[in-house]
Formats: sequence, structure tokens, C-alpha cells
Amino acid sequence: MAHAAQSRLGLALRLIVIAIIVVVVIALAYRLDWRRLGEVFSRARAWPLVLAAALHFAALWAKAMCWRVMLAPRHRVPVTRLFRYTIAAYAGSAVAPVRAGEALRLWALKTRDGVPLADSAAAALCEKVFDGAAMFALALPLPWLLPDLPRSLRLTMAIGPVAIAAVIAALAIVASRAGVDGWLARFARGMHVLRSPRRAAAAFGALVAAWAIDLTMVELVLYAVGVPLPPPTAFVVLLAINLAIAVPTTPAQVGMHEAGAIAGLSLFDIPAEPAVAFALLYHALQILPLIAVGLALEWRLISRFAHGRDRRVDCTAPLTVVDAVEHVAR
Repeated sequence: MAHAAQSRLGLALRLIVIAIIVVVVIALAYRLDWRRLGEVFSRARAWPLVLAAALHFAALWAKAMCWRVMLAPRHRVPVTRLFRYTIAAYAGSAVAPVRAGEALRLWALKTRDGVPLADSAAAALCEKVFDGAAMFALALPLPWLLPDLPRSLRLTMAIGPVAIAAVIAALAIVASRAGVDGWLARFARGMHVLRSPRRAAAAFGALVAAWAIDLTMVELVLYAVGVPLPPPTAFVVLLAINLAIAVPTTPAQVGMHEAGAIAGLSLFDIPAEPAVAFALLYHALQILPLIAVGLALEWRLISRFAHGRDRRVDCTAPLTVVDAVEHVAR
């Protein structure tokens, strides 16, 4: 009953968000000069877009390196295999709501590499925390480089690092005082990367590299649509996108991703037409090649995960993270 109530609440919240997105899109459509938008698309340079699409996979490789560091030395999974799992996970989250693809990676690690769910779930949590730390570390100089930023954004960049540091400290304490028995004890022991400063620094460095690659992608797509911006300004746009999609709502975060990009560019008085062109192209370059490559590399993995190895499921029903994790646990 509780799970059903949570599912209904989650569905209701997603429907509300989708309704808000639809209203915003309609309002924006009335304001757009569609001929000018078409001109922006027609004049977009092709080579920066191709390079940006390729760099997205380089960022995923950096994330796979982070997973390699966090799972080792207890579980030595080749980085090439983790790279394939990362692509499959992001592709799954692009087509399913609530980032259900995240659980696909846990399932693959368990069934193919024998990594217990407690260990891979602990690594997933550490990756999210380190990812936030890398983002705020790169954002630290922005208030000095861009003194005219809105107060709300400056406050976020001031509070964020403190909150992330507190979370890392709390997790480190939990990891150092792990018990002996039970799933929670195994989960705490799975955060062993926090007990090794050298490995924690390596994982953090891999995610900083991923953010630097993402920033380069933003710069390339902005250049392609004729709106070159200096790196600090482009990073504010990247930050706005990631804050907008922090809470998963729609598949591939369609709508929220674009809203974050347009909001970030509006801070610097970028006209609506190139802002919309950037938002659509940047998101498409992240999603479409990823889905194509993910299906090509790991179709069997995605199919087995979706249908279940020993049972049949209703494939028309949306797959949530809760459902996926329960599937992994089986």
C-alpha cells in the first residue's frame, strides 16, 4: 500500500511538472521569432556539433574511470566494461522516467561481475556526492569572476560546497564505523573509497575532468549557434542546467534541461532564438548518439534487464528506480 501511494504521488508530481513545462513552452513559442530561429539552425556550424557529440562519450569515460577507482581494490572491473555499463545506464535513463537506467548498471555489475548490490549502491552514492563536490569546486571562483550574478545563484554557490562537505564528512564517519552484519553494514563498507584519501582524490579528479569536458561541449555548441561566451559565463549556463535537472521528472529530463539552459543564457541577455537553438542542440547531442550507441553496445543487457531473466513483466508500465532496485535485489 505504501509503495502504491508513493508511486501515485510520484506520478502526480511528474504530471504537475509536465503541465508546467507545457505552459512554459507555449508561452515561449508565442515570444519566439520562428524565422530567426530557423536562420540560427540553418547557420549553425557542423564541426563543433560533431566534436561536442564525441566529447560527451569522453565525459562518460571519465565517469567510468571514477567507478573503476571506487570499486577497486575489492572489485576489479575493467574500465572498458564500466564504460559500456555507463553508456547503457545513461541511455536507459534517457528513455525511462526517474533515471531508472541508474539501476541497470547495478544489475549489470551484480549479474556479470559478481559485485554485491550493497557495494555498487554505495559506489553510486559516492559518485553522486563527488560529482556535486566537483561541480561546486569549479564554481567557487564564479562570484569573483562574474560579480553581477543573481543573489540566489551566488547563495547556492556559497551553501552548496558547505552542504556537500558535510555530507562527505557524515558518509566518511559512517564508512569508518561500519558494523559486521546486515545490508546497511555492507553498504557502509562499500563506501571504502572514503577511507582512502588517495583513491578519493583520484575519483574526484576523474569527475572534475568530466565537468571540464562538459564545459567544453557547452562552449562548442554555443560557438556553433553564433553565441561564443567566455568559460566562466558558459559554466554558469552548465550550472543552471544541472540545477534544473537535479530532481528527475521526465524521461531524458526533456523540458527541464532546456528550461535550465534558456534560464542560464537569459542571465547574460542572450536573445531567445539562439538560446532555444543552443538548448535543443546541446540536449540532442547528449541524448540521441547516447541512445544509439547504448542500444548498439548493450541491447542484450538492456533487454534482459527490462524483461527480467526468470519472469515476465508488463513492458508497457513505466520502470521506476524503486522497481529497478527491487529487480536488482531479486
